[in-house]
Amino acid sequence: MRAREASPELLRWMLEHYSPSHHEADFSRALAGRLEQRGWKAHVDPVGNTVASMGDGDTCIALLGHIDTVPGEVPVRLEGTRLFGRGAVDAKGALAAFIEAVELLDDSERAGKRFLLLGCVEEEVAITRGALHAREHHRPDFVVNGEPSGAHGITLGYKGLLRLELEYRASRRHTASRGYRAPAEYLVDAWNGLRRRCDERNKGCTLFEQDLPALLSFQTGTGEDTEWATAHVNVRTGPTSDVDALLACLAEVPEVAVKTVSRKQAVSAEGNDALTRAFKQSIRERGARPTLRVKTGTSDWNTVADTWNVPTVAYGPGDSSLDHTPNEHIELPEYEEGVAVLARVLALLPLKSGGAG
Repeated sequence: MRAREASPELLRWMLEHYSPSHHEADFSRALAGRLEQRGWKAHVDPVGNTVASMGDGDTCIALLGHIDTVPGEVPVRLEGTRLFGRGAVDAKGALAAFIEAVELLDDSERAGKRFLLLGCVEEEVAITRGALHAREHHRPDFVVNGEPSGAHGITLGYKGLLRLELEYRASRRHTASRGYRAPAEYLVDAWNGLRRRCDERNKGCTLFEQDLPALLSFQTGTGEDTEWATAHVNVRTGPTSDVDALLACLAEVPEVAVKTVSRKQAVSAEGNDALTRAFKQSIRERGARPTLRVKTGTSDWNTVADTWNVPTVAYGPGDSSLDHTPNEHIELPEYEEGVAVLARVLALLPLKSGGAG
């Protein structure tokens, strides 16, 4: 493994390119150009993802990250060992660590492997367009999803997510009419039924296994001839959740139309595959104890899991409690440790025939 002097220069450069969801194009082009200068083969794909590779072996290791951030700039600055900036943790920190870790490997450690860097767009929004495109055009043998886990943590699972729009619409009536029910009442009935169903199922379940519904918005209105009510609902689902049963529960109020905006299944790693073992070994070699995590959010892993169906974990330096906050920053020693852990993992991964990214 090559020697490297600690430097936040690459990550700082990435943070200085503000790239909220739907506005990643300039950064994607700039990142592809910078990677070319560093010896990668890089381009921007048709949906705007930054795609880069190094090595030409048969075993393809995908380093799946995202280049978008939530809105809200955080002034980029270094305060002691803390580097501030939007994306420092979620998730340009992981993406920069991917790049530096691959570049640390010597020729013998890269032999037989191809490292595929995927900087996806629109991970932070409902329709993960970047990952949807990537999953149809690449076939890796291992996947590391770049999300903050802490330098000595490994994320082995994410909950699923069901996004729904509920609507009741009918001809307008006078509120004094016999038997009149307001549009809002129909949606309240549907929501209450869903809530009861989740509460009953969740008894005795761990948080990761539970169905967690959230009523995100509720609106009512009238037109010249119609009256209506709409609601947006999320359900965070577990690995054994019955999503069809959740939808059937809402269908018990037949007047309410239910539209599925997105549906992502929960994902989890077995915990004893070659990729997870490599992370555990690498962290132990650093004199630390691996921390295994599952998360109640979602990531691009949820999008690619069924199609790729290969050993996958999520990893990245940084404190995930700082995600999306106005105080987002990463500790540089933590970042450097993440790079070191990743480089060792990539060196440890076994060769596997059939990779064609």
